[in-house]
Amino acid sequence: MKLTDDQVEAYERDGFLLLPAYFSADEVALMRAELPAVFGVESPALIREAGSGVVRGVHGVHESNPVFAALVHQARMVEPARQLLDSDVYVHQFKINAKLALVGDVWEWHQDFLFWHEEDGMPEPRALTIGLFLDDVDEFNGPLMLVPGSHHGDLCEVSRQPDTEGWASTLTSSLKYQVRADTLADAVDGRGIVAPKGPAGSVLIFHSKILHGSAPNMSPRNRTIVLTTYNSVDNALAEVADPRPEFLASRRAVALTPRGAESLAPA
Repeated sequence: MKLTDDQVEAYERDGFLLLPAYFSADEVALMRAELPAVFGVESPALIREAGSGVVRGVHGVHESNPVFAALVHQARMVEPARQLLDSDVYVHQFKINAKLALVGDVWEWHQDFLFWHEEDGMPEPRALTIGLFLDDVDEFNGPLMLVPGSHHGDLCEVSRQPDTEGWASTLTSSLKYQVRADTLADAVDGRGIVAPKGPAGSVLIFHSKILHGSAPNMSPRNRTIVLTTYNSVDNALAEVADPRPEFLASRRAVALTPRGAESLAPA
């Protein structure tokens, strides 16, 4: 699936693009049926909320789960990524963020590229993320909030939190690098905040430098999102002193070939 010229223009201007109901209800049901299995395996790739201990997210399961393996190769995913990045792509990171009803915690304001550059050695912001809603996303269940146009210009100034050694500090509700309050205020004053919402099956494509975060889920409904980050094969990770695990940052910059049936769901 190719994006229209207007869609490409909107993404380049705003740093994000919402495509409502991009996947069918049957496909969403197929993916949701896999969640108990991928959330039920204790491993370093499974992250829990600090207070409640419920699942916060799981990483890298596209390497072991056939449904999510098929998803990342879908032409509907790969072709827009290649179009927007003007390059062949590979999966840099794959995660499923749970944001469970009433207990899903905050994601502080951040820019993904800062983490990928500092922690993984990603040279340039030639990456994007496609977020697939597995639940309806509304104003109450912790929608992703973005600052439109904030991907233009330099990275924001951040403060590094104390006692944040190790890769786990890049995944918790108290992130290792946090955008300074005055920097955030300046960005929002000029651009505002949006919170794209839509039914399950919608996708949100967003730039690696856009400022974003999400509030706790105060509603009685889950807000599960599958997040696939595609990186340009021409932007392979450089060597770093202490690389994060492969399930967080792939160093195999092998171009994906779009494949799969028109639908993830069996006929």
